[in-house]
Amino acid sequence: MDAVILKGRADGFELQLTDSAAFSDILTKLDALLGHLYKDTPSGDVNFVIETGRRLLTAAQKHAVDAVFAKYPRFSTRLLHSDVVDAETVQTRVRQARTNFAGGVIRSGQVLAVNGDLVFTGVLHANGVIRASGSVFVLGTAEGGVVHAGYPDNSLAVAAGRISDLAQIRIADAVEVVEDEDKTAGNLCYMSDEHMLVHADLGDLATLRPQIFKKMEES
Repeated sequence: MDAVILKGRADGFELQLTDSAAFSDILTKLDALLGHLYKDTPSGDVNFVIETGRRLLTAAQKHAVDAVFAKYPRFSTRLLHSDVVDAETVQTRVRQARTNFAGGVIRSGQVLAVNGDLVFTGVLHANGVIRASGSVFVLGTAEGGVVHAGYPDNSLAVAAGRISDLAQIRIADAVEVVEDEDKTAGNLCYMSDEHMLVHADLGDLATLRPQIFKKMEES
């Protein structure tokens, strides 16, 4: 099998790098293919999707591929895709998918921080902080304090449960100071498409965030 296979696409070309081939052979074949194609397409920009199969390119290998493309200024890579991911990425995804359970007392100045979703059954005092990369479900007592869901940039996370007595709700980079009129606004807070924090009833979670609702059913 060739080290590199060229296929046409509606929006450009696809290059399949054979994962069993030596990387030096891939670079040689890639250079030859691009050279011929460059002559056959004397004008216009062309983009490529690169598929690496079960080969995960290192930073040095990606740089080597970029160096080959640099010889052909009208050619560029639009996407580099692999069927596998590195161990660090897998570990991060596992941590973010985890549902954590915590109780106890979070006092003023203390911060409870977790990766993934959090079900909190304890007591959150004023000036205490609960922070999660996923959603936060407050089943305990909030006597003021701050709940920060989706930290730092997960805008699909929600804050839900007994959130009416919080001092502040944050989702990703959006902040809401809880006023008296918010205390009956609904026990679900989420970020709208307009990047605003909106309150709704927890029963709307399945419609507003179906992926979270499905995850709750499976856990």
